[in-house]
Amino acid sequence: MENETLYLKILNNLPQTIILIVKDDKIINSYGEVFDEINNTKLSEHFSKVTYNKLMLLKLKKIDSLIICWNKKDYEVSCHDEIYYFKDITKYRNMHLQLKKSLKDLRSKKEELRAVFDLAGNGISILNEKGTFLYANKFFQTMMEYTMEELYNESCISLSSPEYAQPSKTAVQRAIQEGIVERFRKICVTKSGKQINASMSLSYIKSTNEIVMITSDITEDIKYQDDLKRRINHEVKKRTQQYEIMCHQSRLASMGEMIEAIAHQWRQPLNSLGIITQGLRHLSNSENFDFNLLNEIENEMIEKINFMSETIDDFSNFFKISKEKKYFNILNSVKDTIKLVDIQLKNENITLNINIEDGVNLEFYGLENEFRQALLNIVDNSLDVLIRRKQHEGFINIDFVQNGNFLELSISDNAGGISEKNLQEIFKPYFTTKEDGNGIGLYMSKVIIEKNMNGSLSARNNENGAVFTISLKSEEQK
Repeated sequence: MENETLYLKILNNLPQTIILIVKDDKIINSYGEVFDEINNTKLSEHFSKVTYNKLMLLKLKKIDSLIICWNKKDYEVSCHDEIYYFKDITKYRNMHLQLKKSLKDLRSKKEELRAVFDLAGNGISILNEKGTFLYANKFFQTMMEYTMEELYNESCISLSSPEYAQPSKTAVQRAIQEGIVERFRKICVTKSGKQINASMSLSYIKSTNEIVMITSDITEDIKYQDDLKRRINHEVKKRTQQYEIMCHQSRLASMGEMIEAIAHQWRQPLNSLGIITQGLRHLSNSENFDFNLLNEIENEMIEKINFMSETIDDFSNFFKISKEKKYFNILNSVKDTIKLVDIQLKNENITLNINIEDGVNLEFYGLENEFRQALLNIVDNSLDVLIRRKQHEGFINIDFVQNGNFLELSISDNAGGISEKNLQEIFKPYFTTKEDGNGIGLYMSKVIIEKNMNGSLSARNNENGAVFTISLKSEEQK
């Protein structure tokens, strides 16, 4: 039963055939799906002159077969002993035309794809499962200095430098197993022996058991990156040197200011010691020598000398260089800093007030000496402006405010403020409005607070004068 069904299917799909038996151009008999009137008619009556002439060539065996259109159907015609066989190929003809068109389109697409491959800005190649080249575009051929005929005998493994041969083989295997390998870097060797740095991406096509490999020459990129890295390192080194020079200049400037401050601190006790010394001369000439008075004078002199010694210790500690962070009390650090300019403040009748908001966390972890240097630069700047502008009843306020996890330390004065033009410039290196200034102090203060202590330093004006605000994270841990 199954065989009969198969045979019927085959028969149903066989092309229908018309048979015409012709003698002396007269159709004497016919078989197949033709109209009855065809018998006993001339063959030439049913075909165009061109088609009839072809049928005659077929009869004379000038041609073996031909395809004609007859009664709106396509037939393949053959002839033996004036018997014409017309096989209906209309259905197959359409299929053939469609197949021919599809084949033409496929060839066109293939040519377009190859053109795209050849115009691509990267090397594109097709490999078999062993990594051997099946195709490579013009870019890849030029890059590796091989023709396509030569590449047929090479593989992505053989074109690798020796140390990358095994990694290349592994990359091919991984592409087959995982489907894709992206940005695999290696060194390739061209036909002339030149080494190039390459970045490759491999994608496995399971249906054809082939690997598409895209190759980019990154030699110049790596060279540029190395050159850029060298330039960056050079620039960092240069900037580090500049920073160290500025730190040194800042320290020298601070030392100059400190020497001046020491002079202010020592002037009064030195004058007192001078007066006491003169008094001792008169006391020694007196007939009634008072030893109790001598003891009081001795104690006062020792007190003055101790004060001067403490001043030296204070300034000496201030200039100690330490990059080791530690916990310190900011209020105590502020007070120690103010002691360095206390005499100048008193001599110029400038009031310094310290105001602390309730709940302020005064414990801080960082570089205490650097903080004191930054603070002293700001305070000394306010002091200098107040003196230059001869501000009556001058004052400097230092306010402690807790703002979340940040301690805000504001240093304000009543010296009239900073001009809007200069407000944007004061933290820039070497910018100064002083005749004998070096423009390093405020710049170094900002660097210390923001770079070395991860805080912020800003400046603004209020109704009285300038306000410098230092913001530090009070809960920073080791």
